[in-house]
Amino acid sequence: MQVEAIEPLALGDSDIAAWHALQASDRTLASPYLTPDWARLVNRYRPDARVVVFRENGNPVGFLPVQLSASSIALPLGGPLCDYQAIISEPGSVFDGQKAIEALGVRRIDFTCALADHSATKDHVFIEDHGHIVRFEDGWSAYETERREAGSQVLKRTRKKMNKFRRECGNISFHPFVRDDKAFETLLGWKRTQHRQTGSTDILSRAWIRYVVDAVYQEQSEEFGGELFLLRSNDELVAGLFCIRAGKTLHAWYVGHNHDFDTHSPGLILFTEAIRAAADAGFTEMDLGAGDYRFKQSLANHSRACGPGYIGAGGLSSAWRGMQFGVRQQLESRKMGRLSLLPGKAMRRLDVWRCMAKSRP
Repeated sequence: MQVEAIEPLALGDSDIAAWHALQASDRTLASPYLTPDWARLVNRYRPDARVVVFRENGNPVGFLPVQLSASSIALPLGGPLCDYQAIISEPGSVFDGQKAIEALGVRRIDFTCALADHSATKDHVFIEDHGHIVRFEDGWSAYETERREAGSQVLKRTRKKMNKFRRECGNISFHPFVRDDKAFETLLGWKRTQHRQTGSTDILSRAWIRYVVDAVYQEQSEEFGGELFLLRSNDELVAGLFCIRAGKTLHAWYVGHNHDFDTHSPGLILFTEAIRAAADAGFTEMDLGAGDYRFKQSLANHSRACGPGYIGAGGLSSAWRGMQFGVRQQLESRKMGRLSLLPGKAMRRLDVWRCMAKSRP
């Protein structure tokens, strides 16, 4: 097998077609973050973006997109914006991670959320989590029936909330698939305020990350782009949801709302309306990402196994990363309340910081 590492923008048309074909053959790989479109877009703002291409007899059989770091460790391409990582390949494929490390010239390849149910990455996932997925390929009515039969009352409760919202606040309107630059800026402003208030890392403060988000919003090709959903009350913006899209798959990316309307659960209303509109428009799923939030558990009817991990080449770098995961696993298994969660939180925050930074030239 031949292995090379090149910039995504250097991929030829035949490689891009092969990448798309591999994705289309396996629904596990449907995420927008696993597309060549995402890799090439990020490469416009990060010249250290790379894709490891695995070839057999000259034909591409696997693609692993990453970005480089100053510490000679490859990280998820797009850093803290990228919810899933994988070696895009046929089901059942297995690759020599050492060859990927050698092609990249790094000491280790780190994952923050690699696919745990795909053969090419499952052995490199050390803490298993799952993404929450709403699938509605049979339309809204079928999804609504499925949720009701599963015992979820979320859609019924949300309808009641919407009716109450209308009674108390007048004209409530939902706007799917819109282009509204002012609303988009307001949504991102809400998100930045949330980061400051909660003490979480404001990733939008980094110029390259903001450029990537803006570029996705501007991209409107049939294969890839961004979709904006809005909820208004008498023309006042109440809530916004921005999704990244690949084909007929949506991934919820940024959501925020005006806190003057907190009592009406505008975020939940917006999500249910967006799912309905997406189903009516012929989309097949919306990925809500990982994290055990109640609204995600209520709306989701499928999951995607994933989790952090790494491909190591041996030596101190791999031993250190392995020790970190070992400590985390031990504490989380002991059920010691907040103390058990500290290593995971520390590792996640460190991963965000590392992914936000640019590698040295």
